[in-house]
This record gives sequence, structure tokens and C-alpha cells, in this order.
Amino acid sequence: MKQKLSKRNATSAIMYALALAAIPLVASAADKPDARGPNAQFLVSGTLLENACSLAMDSAYQDIWLGDTGTAALHRAGAQGTPVAIKLRLRGCVRTEGGRRDEQGGALAWSSAEPVIGLTFRAPADMDNSELARVSGAAGFGLRLTDAQRRPIKLNQPSRPWFVQPGDSVLTYYVTPERTSAPLRAGAFHAHINLHLTYD
Repeated sequence: MKQKLSKRNATSAIMYALALAAIPLVASAADKPDARGPNAQFLVSGTLLENACSLAMDSAYQDIWLGDTGTAALHRAGAQGTPVAIKLRLRGCVRTEGGRRDEQGGALAWSSAEPVIGLTFRAPADMDNSELARVSGAAGFGLRLTDAQRRPIKLNQPSRPWFVQPGDSVLTYYVTPERTSAPLRAGAFHAHINLHLTYD
């Protein structure tokens, strides 16, 4: 994946300029006031920036059901339940030159034709394992986020850059229950994870 050197977030869009003018009416030779009142002239302008990608509405809010996880599956610290995929659908990615440095490895990702996407997953961390997102309602485990290659994603830090194809793209991530060192307490649980999307 590749990116652009000037950072723009997913709310930016395409460039336009609008000029609107009211043509003034000319007074009579005798300088009599115009019966229709004073004249005015207006200039209205603005800029709408080029949009590299936008997040599809069905990806902006997702309710992910992890199913039922038995305590036997989480019998020791580090044991994991079943991974569940999270799909992020990007729309209208334009062909553009850009780059982004991998903040986890330092390598520069650059492309002359594909936008480079950066994502940050934000969530309160588990008190016993800061790599996991904290859950409420049950205890003794947290939620681990991984990318499509099942590489762990650090919470509250920019993830590895992703190159996306011009047009529409789908990014896949996984969320997995993982046991911590704390005692297990069964029960219904939930967690809130926010996503911040940038591109260069």
C-alpha cells in the first residue's frame, strides 16, 4: 500500500470554486435613484479538497458479535477464543502519489499511484495486559486486534501503512478474546473500540 505526503483525514473531499456576482444596475443620466433600491455585488468562493478515500457508511458503525466463548477455551493466560473478522469498506479511493513512514518499524511506504492508509484503533487497555482492549461485564480476558496476516495491532498507536487499490477496497482485521492473568468471571460482556483513519 502507498500514501501521500500531506496528511488528510477521511472527511476531506474534491476541489471546487464558486463565484457568484450580481450585476449592478446603472443609474439614469439624471442620477435618479434606482426605484428597485441600491445595487450590490457579491463574490462567493470556497475550496473542497480532493478525497483519497471515504469509509462506507456500513463500516462506520459495526456491532460485532463474538458468539459464546467457554471458560474452558481460556484456561490459561494467553489462551484465545475464536477470531471474528472486522471488514472496513473504503469507497472512491483516487489514484494519487503518497507515502507514510511505518511508526512501528520505521520503513517508508511510498507509491506513485496508490493511496496509503493509516489506521489507529483506540480503546481502553486491559489492566493486566495493555495489548488487549478492556471488556466490561466479564473478567479475566481482553480482546486482541490483529491485521489480515494475524499480526498484532497495538492499541492507541498508528498501525502499519496499507496500500489500497484505486476505487473501492476492503480491509480485514480480526478481534479475538484472549485470557489474561486475572481470574475468570463469566458473563455477558462488551467493549468499545474506535477507529481513526488517515491517508497521505
